[in-house]
Amino acid sequence: ARCRSAGGARRGAPPGGRLTGLGCGLLATGAMLLAGGLDALLLDGRPAVYGISFVLVSAVCALWVRPADLAAAPIAAPIAFTAGLLFVSGGSGGPAERLVELVTALAVHAGWLYGGTLTAVAVAVARGRAGRRPGTRRAGPRRAGRAGARRAAGTRKRPPAPAAPAHAEGGDRPARQPAG
Repeated sequence: ARCRSAGGARRGAPPGGRLTGLGCGLLATGAMLLAGGLDALLLDGRPAVYGISFVLVSAVCALWVRPADLAAAPIAAPIAFTAGLLFVSGGSGGPAERLVELVTALAVHAGWLYGGTLTAVAVAVARGRAGRRPGTRRAGPRRAGRAGARRAAGTRKRPPAPAAPAHAEGGDRPARQPAG
């Protein structure tokens, strides 16, 4: 028996399948901007704190994205990492110096970048496989045969047309009347 709350989600379970691909990217980017800003402000840009935050954000986004948009989580993760790294990387000069510092920080923290991205990939793959459990069949044209394919395509087998009335002799010509 499943316990459902007023919102329709099971209690104790993450709200899996509620974020779109765009929502996943926005959540990850916003969370990493916040983590990078707080890390730079409070902890003077410690890489371990930012890296652990990234791995957690990657896992949460991969858990909360809709099953149809599972590929968005591993794609959004590196973008979010780079966005938050703007605060952590330093560079107080002009745009060129900030860009050099950002590229350097990406190279130095590549381990965290790979780790978080692989976490998002692993969670997305696990969720994708769990959604397609062996033994469960989805109804669809491939498995339903010809009749199911016609129903899915919106066409139905039409009943045969009614037979034309048979004339007395020879089909389309009117019957002859006897002479006389």
